[in-house]
Amino acid sequence: MKSEELFQLINFCKTIQKEGTDPFDLNVKRYLETLKEYLKKWKSFDDLLIDAEAISELAKIIELQGKWIRDRSASFYIDPVLMELKLKMLEPAQLANAFFDSWHPIISMDRITPKRLKEGLDYWNALLPFSERKEEFPPPSTLETAFDIEDLIDLNILSRTEFEDAIKAVSKELEERGRIEYHAFIYEDEFEDSVKKAYLTSYLVSEGKAQLDINPLEEEVFISPGNANEEANTGDVKSIPISLSYEDWMRWKRKQKKN
Repeated sequence: MKSEELFQLINFCKTIQKEGTDPFDLNVKRYLETLKEYLKKWKSFDDLLIDAEAISELAKIIELQGKWIRDRSASFYIDPVLMELKLKMLEPAQLANAFFDSWHPIISMDRITPKRLKEGLDYWNALLPFSERKEEFPPPSTLETAFDIEDLIDLNILSRTEFEDAIKAVSKELEERGRIEYHAFIYEDEFEDSVKKAYLTSYLVSEGKAQLDINPLEEEVFISPGNANEEANTGDVKSIPISLSYEDWMRWKRKQKKN
């Protein structure tokens, strides 16, 4: 190795650092072994200085290689070509198993009532055989999709007596508090209790025992005691969706603590 080759090595190291190319393009081990072999042959002080600079630049490349490995390990980096090769080598059954092992549905249901099972069966029984179908599926049969008190009783979440007692308690509280902001009324210390109260409150509204007053410009919703007889005479029961999220409840909790 001549002095000119040392200069080329140094420039190559600096180019990798400046351009940000793959530091593994440089075979550090081979150059270190070569420098070690020729160290005894350097005669002038200038040769030793250039050798020291080359060692310093190689050390910087080793540092870049370590950073390169850490970055890709942290991001679970996998070479695309290697991934494509592995996928092509998998059997269809192996690929299917890998998919199911990594599949995490965001929604699941662990219980279903006999009523819902029957509705599903009725839907499939209403479909024509494949041989009689046209390009489009026939419209599904009309099904009830509301989640009512009967569903709660079927799921053993609460009994009819408990439900009626809870309704009376919420109705009495609303009578005592009068007109109030909707979320301020339904929010409790626990999020689960807030969800239950929101459900019971919606039942009161549908029965005409409570009324909602919505101000769309200010994005405010107020609830107040209602007259069940007047609501029943109208013959029109309205359903108004109102957002109820865990994040909003947490913000309400933090605000309560500050106050």
